[in-house]
Amino acid sequence: MEDRVYKENLKRTILEMAQEEISNYPSQKAVKKYFESNIDKIINENIKSYLEDTNENKLYSKILKIGSSQENIQSVAKVIKSDGLLKSKNELIKFAKYLGIDINIKGSYIQILKRISNYIYLNRKEYSKRYVFYRSEDKEYILEPEKIKIDLIESYKFKTRNDMKSIAKLLNINVDDEDCAEDIRRKVINYIMREKITKKK
Repeated sequence: MEDRVYKENLKRTILEMAQEEISNYPSQKAVKKYFESNIDKIINENIKSYLEDTNENKLYSKILKIGSSQENIQSVAKVIKSDGLLKSKNELIKFAKYLGIDINIKGSYIQILKRISNYIYLNRKEYSKRYVFYRSEDKEYILEPEKIKIDLIESYKFKTRNDMKSIAKLLNINVDDEDCAEDIRRKVINYIMREKITKKK
């Protein structure tokens, strides 16, 4: 039951995030139907990517998610220190580089820790939105709804481009490699219009 709630909440979040993209398409109903039908598949692909990711990246996303809910910089530092790996100065430097923080590598462990903790605390709203905890079959994952949304949109674009490409091929219409689905659709419509005009003449 709990797993289903997690999945439904995540799906609802992603579909709400994709609403603006849906409104940009002529056939909003078809896009919405595609998104709703394929969102489970895209979520599962993202879970697979998460599982295949490095342990470091998994740790970083976990710290950023938990750290984003802390009430002060000291609490963020405690979250970072709670993981054995980040008790090493070298690992802390790697984490800072991952975050794109310019630090003095000659600084002490405490100085670097304060810098990272301060950075996470100042950006906590961003990290709170970027990552979500997701549970399935007693396993916990940290997923990025924005990434899932983008993957879903790209999946739809790929499908519609291939569909339009198949129609263009049947009509012997030349398609350029850089043509998107909308470009091909215009070519198909123009071709059909020209054919109609020719037949009328």
